Amino acid sequence: MRSSKYLLCLSLAIAVVFIVQAQITSAQIPGMPKLYGEFKMPEVGAYATYKVVQTENKVERITKLSIVGAEKSKEGDLYWYEVAETNPKTGDVVIVKMLISGNPQEIGTIQRMIMKSGKEAATELPAEILAMINIAPPDTAKPAKPKMKNLGTVKVKVGKETLECAHMQYTSGDEAATEVWTNVKVPLFGVVKSTAATTTMELLEYGTDAVTAIKEEAEVLPMPEGK
Repeated sequence: MRSSKYLLCLSLAIAVVFIVQAQITSAQIPGMPKLYGEFKMPEVGAYATYKVVQTENKVERITKLSIVGAEKSKEGDLYWYEVAETNPKTGDVVIVKMLISGNPQEIGTIQRMIMKSGKEAATELPAEILAMINIAPPDTAKPAKPKMKNLGTVKVKVGKETLECAHMQYTSGDEAATEVWTNVKVPLFGVVKSTAATTTMELLEYGTDAVTAIKEEAEVLPMPEGK
């Protein structure tokens, strides 16, 4: 009989697959809003930390995006991209760590995925589930690019620093417009601030000294019997 921990981890893994496929237009990590800034792979150690608020229920979390390692492969350089989400009220932390070849919001760029919740041991998705994440459903049409509107430049204060930001508006289909403020100094997506219908993001800090929050070797989840 499988342990309750195994069933919990497997359920999370399956949830990742379905959420990613349901949000195929952005291939975003569950819980993360769509990031419209231009993705640029920074040096190892680069990070950006945000306050993310779900506007409907006022749920707040602190999200840290970082590059915490690099590896060589036959296809080229790969990087360890880590998303750490902290509940500021409880201190609970959920971490998703991915070995990527490019923009993690695009299908096919994730080579490995490791997850860790609180004090639980880190677990890695098996190759079979990762393959499901990396392949778009055959009946899914390629989404149209969102319409962009340049709203000029705006100065945004981040801590003691003031950043001159490009202010853009993105509209996709029937969705409400998303407004994004970006600056090239901010690692990964360049996002300084973002406001959407259901979620807002605000940059708290950024830097170059990030290290992984997952210290132990991850256990690869076995696929359920009969699969």
